[in-house]
Amino acid sequence: MPGRLLLPALACLLIAPIAEARQPAGPAATVRLSPRALSLGVGDFTPLTPEGSAAMAQLLLNEHPSYRTPLHVHHRTDESFHVLEGRLTLFVDGAVRVLGPGDYAFIPRGTPHAQGNQTDKDAIALVTLAPGDFARFFHARAELVKTTPPDHPDYGPRMRALGQDHDIKIVGPPPF
Repeated sequence: MPGRLLLPALACLLIAPIAEARQPAGPAATVRLSPRALSLGVGDFTPLTPEGSAAMAQLLLNEHPSYRTPLHVHHRTDESFHVLEGRLTLFVDGAVRVLGPGDYAFIPRGTPHAQGNQTDKDAIALVTLAPGDFARFFHARAELVKTTPPDHPDYGPRMRALGQDHDIKIVGPPPF
């Protein structure tokens, strides 16, 4: 009989930490009916998670035609793209892939990659970043383009410095 009482007691001890871990640390939900897009000069982004989200962040990224990033790597950040509209060109693992609506790509930290829009229409993707602090880069870039747009001679050096501050290491020119 004592063994029968011991098992439920052990189960409670094991389940209690799991239930506690599932409790949200802050507000239960964030609801935005009309999130505001911020300009990046070559497109825009709409933050979906609250600024400062630690574990992960999500944003809608709208890349204008002909935009492309240099080949780069994030040493602390996992990044994923889920294409909603248009076509997003991605270079990863030595190959160029064109993603269309519904296509998804996960890029683990430490993986050199580049992305861009090589079409004549905007490309829109849901971007997920883990940890979430990488989203600060997009906010900082939006601030940069207010005073230094992409056609300004200081834009390139300032963007490179911004990247170094936000887990972006350039490893080569755009590969496509």
